[in-house]
Amino acid sequence: MSQYRILNGNELIIQGALEAGFNLYTGYPGSPLADYFNILYKKKKEFHDKGIRVVIANSEANAAAMASGVKQAGRDCIVAMKSMGLHVASDALSVGNFANPARPQFIDGKEVYPATVICVGDDPWSMSTSTAADSRYLFKHLHMSFLEPSNPKELKDWIAKAKEISSKTSLYQGLLLTTFLAEGGGRVECFDEAPVEAGLIDIDPSTFDLQKNVMVPPNSLLADVSMIKERFPKLQSVLKEMALDQVFGKSSADIGFISSGVIFETLKQCLEEGEYLDHFSLYKVASSFPLVDDFLVPYLKGLKKLVVVEEKRGFLEGEIRSLCQKHGLTLDIVGKDFKDTEGFPAFGGLSYEIISEKLEALKDYLEIGQCKSLAFEERNFGEILPKRLPTFCPGCPHRETLSLLKDLRRWLKAQDIDLITHGDVGCYSLSFLPPFGEMHNLSAMGQGGALGAGMDLFTKNPSVVLMGDSTFFHSGLTDISNSVQADHDITYILLDNDNTAMTGHQMTPASQVNVEGSKRPKQDMLNIVQNLGVKVAKEVNPSDRYFYQNLMREFVVQKGVKVIISNKECSLTYQAKVRAKERTQIKQKGTLGEKTFYQINTSACEDCRVCIEETGCPGLTQVMDAYGTKMAIDPTICVADSYCTKMKACPSFEKVVVKGYHPTMYRDSDLSHLTYDLKEFETKKTFDAIASGDTWRMVVTGVGGSGITTISKIIANACVEMAGRNDLDFKFMDQKGLAQRNGNVTGHMSICHKDKSMGAVTPRGGSDVLLSPDLLDGIGQLGFLKTENAVAIFDDSYQVPLSILLDKGESEESLTRAKLIEKVRSKGDDRIILVPLKKWCDLFFGKAVYASSMILGYAFQLGLVPFGEEDLLGALKKSMKPAEVENNIASFKLGREMASLGTEAFETKYKNLVIKSKDPLDLAIESIKASLLPWHNSNYILNKFREHLDQAIVDINWMGRKDLIQLIHDQYIFNRGKETTEFISGARAIGTIVNEDNRVLATRVLAKTFIVKDEVMVAHLMLSPFLKQMEEGIYSFLGKSYTKERINRPSFDIFGKKVEFDISPKDWQLKIMRHFRLLRSLLPAWHEKEREISSKVRNFLFNGIQKIEVKNNQYHALKLLDNIKGYREVRYTNAQRVFKELEIN
Repeated sequence: MSQYRILNGNELIIQGALEAGFNLYTGYPGSPLADYFNILYKKKKEFHDKGIRVVIANSEANAAAMASGVKQAGRDCIVAMKSMGLHVASDALSVGNFANPARPQFIDGKEVYPATVICVGDDPWSMSTSTAADSRYLFKHLHMSFLEPSNPKELKDWIAKAKEISSKTSLYQGLLLTTFLAEGGGRVECFDEAPVEAGLIDIDPSTFDLQKNVMVPPNSLLADVSMIKERFPKLQSVLKEMALDQVFGKSSADIGFISSGVIFETLKQCLEEGEYLDHFSLYKVASSFPLVDDFLVPYLKGLKKLVVVEEKRGFLEGEIRSLCQKHGLTLDIVGKDFKDTEGFPAFGGLSYEIISEKLEALKDYLEIGQCKSLAFEERNFGEILPKRLPTFCPGCPHRETLSLLKDLRRWLKAQDIDLITHGDVGCYSLSFLPPFGEMHNLSAMGQGGALGAGMDLFTKNPSVVLMGDSTFFHSGLTDISNSVQADHDITYILLDNDNTAMTGHQMTPASQVNVEGSKRPKQDMLNIVQNLGVKVAKEVNPSDRYFYQNLMREFVVQKGVKVIISNKECSLTYQAKVRAKERTQIKQKGTLGEKTFYQINTSACEDCRVCIEETGCPGLTQVMDAYGTKMAIDPTICVADSYCTKMKACPSFEKVVVKGYHPTMYRDSDLSHLTYDLKEFETKKTFDAIASGDTWRMVVTGVGGSGITTISKIIANACVEMAGRNDLDFKFMDQKGLAQRNGNVTGHMSICHKDKSMGAVTPRGGSDVLLSPDLLDGIGQLGFLKTENAVAIFDDSYQVPLSILLDKGESEESLTRAKLIEKVRSKGDDRIILVPLKKWCDLFFGKAVYASSMILGYAFQLGLVPFGEEDLLGALKKSMKPAEVENNIASFKLGREMASLGTEAFETKYKNLVIKSKDPLDLAIESIKASLLPWHNSNYILNKFREHLDQAIVDINWMGRKDLIQLIHDQYIFNRGKETTEFISGARAIGTIVNEDNRVLATRVLAKTFIVKDEVMVAHLMLSPFLKQMEEGIYSFLGKSYTKERINRPSFDIFGKKVEFDISPKDWQLKIMRHFRLLRSLLPAWHEKEREISSKVRNFLFNGIQKIEVKNNQYHALKLLDNIKGYREVRYTNAQRVFKELEIN
């Protein structure tokens, strides 16, 4: 019985294999076939019951060798790997393919051999691969034919075809797909699974033909002769029998196009839309090697010109030229070269846009002018936006190692020693990116140590090699053996996180479980390296920063081979367990006993950026106050691993423990009593319109891990039934690249008539709908949206990327949310709708992640989605864990309501959920009152504060009231406002000196020179009513109560000695300390450097800045001064750098 299902590329391979019938599934995980083993692991019981075996081999070479053994045992095997894995496996594949160990069965008088199918995922655009490999050349080198499916249906069905080819020829058979097919998918008809012969058999070794089995001379020469003269020639007849090649278009045309694989679909889409197929023919090659002469030669004889369209180098073009030469055909062929211009590029992949552009360039060559122009229109944002680089996940243990490598580099540099760090393939390959830059090279998987050893032979520099646990078992342990044997001075850091994390958390030989779910003994890396002869080896918890720091420094200067094993579970798998445990506890007990959060006291924060520069954690974000940007913690991303707090560079980090935690119980948002105000609407593009030829396309984009693929999953599940229609086709592609988390993810979905061709990726300017719960990512992908009759819906906020957090803004102002919104609105692009989705999801559910369902509801209410509500809600239920269904349905309906009422009316209806804040002036007065002692004349001081504020509002009118309240409040907290009159007059004077655009920045710089955040002032800031209001607004809605632990390391200069210690001060201690202004007189050297820095800055503002006439240069100088931030040594170092550049003595 058949049924329609929506499957992605990896699922299609497995479904095709089940329908074909294989005994062993093996290989090695690697993008774009990363999910292959995750899917198999979920099916482990089903496979076990059927007698099917699954093995994640330690390497692709192991998998290839296993395939040979399976064949000798008379069973069928399918192997999956990425393009670089084919390189690793090539030796074993070559030997196994030349050998012919199996005895054939005779079925209907024909020989049938055990089948071996090798599925390889290429990555033409190099989105997740270290080398731009083209596996077609290696397949040919290995004497392996390969099928090239172009769409999801073929990918599934051709697994059986590949098996049939292998069984009829006795050869290994390849199947080649690329990223867009592997990470994409579509709606396919699935059929019953083929029975598989289960159980063990006895083999009689006396029946083996050793001449065919053992590839050593002279057997290898005989195998070569057999391959060339007997076995490989069979392929032509088998491929001919299958007749997988197809011809489209005008069969009598004397000009033709030829292509293969996934790019064929995009080419055909271009030719259909441009009406080229009314004039030309199009040949679809099922296998570029070998070509089927009996099909292709007759086709080529009818042509005078041929256009070859293929990705990467001209493999197909070369095969066709050889075929023409062999058969004496003379026709004009273009492909990679268009005579006078460059043809289809040999680097990267191809796209709708590239093919369209090249077809336009071929108009004269094609001798026609009547085809439609494929020139596409695109209205993008028109400005360069900050990049969202992929980075390590929040809580990632690799970040802890890299932070200390950065520290180690500084420590060695102070001794005039430069550290060299060697990389390898895994999550930690991202360590070359900011803020770490701790990877100076990269070799093949498992060869980073050998690369480092090669450099070590000829350099004095100490070397550190980063190697993952999976990489260690893949081939990395041979590097360590190699280093021991050669007596290298090198330090290996083995990053043991219990997972093959980069490719989706497959198990390793150290995981104590295999992919079939069986418990296995732990293969202990420490014991292994010690048995290799490593004398200096230690296992550490990377979270123990100070022990790990000292160990690194000790090891790196020692002679010989040293190994550190950093042992901490991958944050993603660990946090998944934590969340599951929390859900269970909440279900059983109603609440959690307690839950830990971390926060940054932005009043105490100096925005020195040490926390982000030393950790690169995406859980850190940015907020604004009177002094400009400040660091903060994004509670929707932070996993409370606390590593950012261990820098101890400032007193602003605080640990908050919420008692009786529940994400929504304490909020006034009972979902069961919600009534939704919804209006009738009309669907913009119906299924009937789509079936008539008007393709529907949606693009969703955002940050990895924020629910982007959830939207794709809902639409995909809705397409299973397709409202009862069978005349439509659905395709999708989730473009992830390196971004497991925190990089950009873009999903493409399209529905068209099933007879139309449709590339996996939406053409630029081709989407009807563009959705993004992240403003920055949405704007960045605006070019996908149609120029007319299309809608983009974006949340009005964004997750601040590392590129912004690390940017000190010294050349130009860094982007902020307010500036981006202003830019968007100034464009006057009526396609764009900005809505506060995450804000309201947080208010209703305590989690912003529900914005993905809310934005889909918003789009649905605008008539932008062709499905009915019943279809979408049914699909939503299938797409979610049961515990998440209610909230996601509610968020979907709230999205509908926001679109129906309009944002203003929606916010008015639910205004009771918005936390009411006190006026900043009332908070400032409350704060100043608390800073006074009983004998102080509070009325006089508060009246003086009000007078100063009123004067500032008049004299410093380029700054807002709220910001002026904070600046003057801080001066009163510091020294009762003794110098505030001078500050106001100084700011007024500065306003006449600097350019109008720089007045706010100059005022901020000046204001900072009137305070020193010493231990006395910070003690008050830790008790500030401003901070209390922020905490009440967050934690009072999360639990019954909460407690705080302040993470502080005060420093005092006492009798010429610096005294520092860790302390978590209590409220009563802080209340005492904030009154100890006397310490400033008793300890004159205390914070003397800060006062000197402030004096120099203030002097430059009044006597130096006016000499800088050019506006941009003035901004640069002011921003340099503004970046004199931080506490103690951080501030001193920043000041030294700035003063040197500005020549301030």
